[in-house]
Amino acid sequence: MRIDRGEVISGLIVIAFGAWFAYGALDYRIGSLARMGPGFVPYSLGLISVGLGTLIVLSAFGRVGRVPSIDWRGMVCVLGAVGLFAWLLPRTGMIPATIVGVVVASVGSPLTHPPAVPILAVGVAAGAWVVFALILGIQIPVFRSPF
Repeated sequence: MRIDRGEVISGLIVIAFGAWFAYGALDYRIGSLARMGPGFVPYSLGLISVGLGTLIVLSAFGRVGRVPSIDWRGMVCVLGAVGLFAWLLPRTGMIPATIVGVVVASVGSPLTHPPAVPILAVGVAAGAWVVFALILGIQIPVFRSPF
């Protein structure tokens, strides 16, 4: 029997995360489609993820594939960028934390063009400021002096 093991593993991961979110949403009131409770969206998205993960697993049958190798450099840089962002956000504000996060994450790809990184970092930080501070009105400090 031909089976794409990488797709099976990916599908099972999507199923596991979807089931975890759906189960966690059961702690909240689900409500109905007309009067959604706080658990409605995470529960629905969890079930949709379980369905999509199942489709991914089913699509793996009849194809040959191997488990892809893990890109450790990319994984460490992206996880490090998320961790640094979370640590820097309350200390320096959203703009500096976003810029540092983008720069650290960009180190993880060998295809990154160094001259484009500052432009990307400033663009993502400006976009985050527009969306979260201006449009959504979330009260996140934009700049904060750590001293």
